[in-house]
Amino acid sequence: MLNAIRETRSVKDGLHSITLELPDKEYTFEDFNEDNAKKILEMYLSYHQDDGRPSDVKIHHNNSSHMVNITAHLHYLGNSKTEQRTYPSDVF
Repeated sequence: MLNAIRETRSVKDGLHSITLELPDKEYTFEDFNEDNAKKILEMYLSYHQDDGRPSDVKIHHNNSSHMVNITAHLHYLGNSKTEQRTYPSDVF
């Protein structure tokens, strides 16, 4: 799943934003909700050793294009270092 994600980032007025786009067939949860989206985003950030802490996580499922978009703001100031984790092979 993580290898199928396309990432877009931006910064506006010091606020970092991220959008993750993945095919809906790669989405491993049953429900399209913010809690599951946050889990995917945190797993993605951890895998890439990104110390950003997400907030305002939103998810949108586009049925016609079969894509899932996850958007969030990332905060970097005052964060602790992200520890590297290992993930099962089915996550990739």
